[in-house]
Amino acid sequence: MKTRILSAALAIATLSGLLVASPAQARDGVSSGRTTRPSGGNGYAQVTVDFVSRTKVVFRNLKVRDLCPHDNLPVKARAVWKYTTGSWHTGAWKKDTNGCRDKGTNFGNYVRSGSRAISAVALELCVYNKKSDFHCVNTTTRYNQYVHRGR
Repeated sequence: MKTRILSAALAIATLSGLLVASPAQARDGVSSGRTTRPSGGNGYAQVTVDFVSRTKVVFRNLKVRDLCPHDNLPVKARAVWKYTTGSWHTGAWKKDTNGCRDKGTNFGNYVRSGSRAISAVALELCVYNKKSDFHCVNTTTRYNQYVHRGR
């Protein structure tokens, strides 16, 4: 009788452990940022970061939004990642050219993978005041849990 109860308890504990999300299943969360210039131009960008392995990250639902005033100038953002060697690299610019619409532009998913380990990622967000005058900020940095254990 005790053996059956012990076996049942062990089986339940084992199954419960399988239901807990492993790091490969866990999403690292949202990285977002906002920039404002005193002379005009406001912008917002957001992405959900999901590290899949040491060398692969998925940027989910990349959204770029122009926040008024109605200046007809775009807001742009791009993914940036840091390799474990310390060098930063960038993806292609994504621009919201819809003006001050409510929801901005959603560019969907972007995957970055290769043979080199990725240490951290963020978004670079830029807002224009004039054609050649823009201000940029970086959003929240997310660290790869496969590279930085416990971070």
